[in-house]
Amino acid sequence: MQQTPHPLTYKFVRYCVNKAYSKLIAGFKENDANILYSIETIVNELRNAEGGFRSINDVVNFLTGDFLSEYRRAISTLKSDLTTQLFKDILNNCMDLDEVKGNVELVNVIKNVMEKMASIKPEEKLAEEVNATS
Repeated sequence: MQQTPHPLTYKFVRYCVNKAYSKLIAGFKENDANILYSIETIVNELRNAEGGFRSINDVVNFLTGDFLSEYRRAISTLKSDLTTQLFKDILNNCMDLDEVKGNVELVNVIKNVMEKMASIKPEEKLAEEVNATS
């Protein structure tokens, strides 16, 4: 008998990412097209990740790995306050899900990711890139 996937495997994009995206872009104007395009590019990368989610472990691995990598890359290309707001809102939306609230391990993973995000600064990312090319 096949085990039912954890709801976060399919609610990550439908609830966590899309809700954060719609909240962020609600105040944009037409002249913000370049910023909006950058945000859409980031959001599409996050949406594409869901295709690889087969279990809750896949989601956890994504959050602790590629999600943080995407955040590092995003704060170097987009206003860091917008990026930080988007990524924090995604995680907060996930925390709002009953399936997450009832799972202490998932709550701890998401809190840990938030703490790691707080320690990442745009300047650090730029310095890493400079050092990598040297």
